[in-house]
Amino acid sequence: MVVIAKAIKKASDFVDKIGCGLLILTMIGMVFFTSIQIIARVFFTALAWSEEVTRYLLVWSTFIGAGCVYKRGGHINVSFIQDRFKGGANKYVKILVHLICMAFFAIAVYYGVLYMMKQGAQRSPALGIRMNLMYMAIPMGCGVMLLHALSAISEILLTGEVAE
Repeated sequence: MVVIAKAIKKASDFVDKIGCGLLILTMIGMVFFTSIQIIARVFFTALAWSEEVTRYLLVWSTFIGAGCVYKRGGHINVSFIQDRFKGGANKYVKILVHLICMAFFAIAVYYGVLYMMKQGAQRSPALGIRMNLMYMAIPMGCGVMLLHALSAISEILLTGEVAE
């Protein structure tokens, strides 16, 4: 059990490190392509593809960023119920919250994969890239959050400390 919990935490930390790096790159990309579009629009002619690139980077950064925030317990949560429980009871309430989140993430991964496969043949208007690459952000982002929730639960059970 301890070996599995440590492996889950290690995987969660590794995926989080990659996710945070990708988040920085997507944010830099959004700023860059938006700036290029503004310069082109003011001095030359508008670029047909830059808005699409920025939109897709925003979608990916949303799902990547959600995983990074979930890992750190930074999402808005309903803490007034959790704060009513102290000690060991608080631990089980936190586990219950993570289990509910895991159920949601698992459902989102499932339907995200179905939607991604359904849109596989569609191409984006300006770039001509396959849209399933854009819809892939949903199952990937929710899958990462599922891993982080599992890591949080295993950490609570392993250490006895209440993780956010």
